Amino acid sequence: MPVVTVRAGSKAGPAQLDALVRKVTQKTSGLLEENDRVLVVYREGHASLYYEGEPPARAVTPRPV
Repeated sequence: MPVVTVRAGSKAGPAQLDALVRKVTQKTSGLLEENDRVLVVYREGHASLYYEGEPPARAVTPRPV
């Protein structure tokens, strides 16, 4: 199951939690556009977003032949 980690930043106290929740909400919205389910696990200073589906594709630059 792929996972994305979101960090709160360097703010302290309630401001850190607000920043984390805002970042998680933005990231979750994007993940839900392409996946059926997203599980968010909050921890101190960061959150892990587990989702079903494929990890985002990396940009591949074709090589000349």
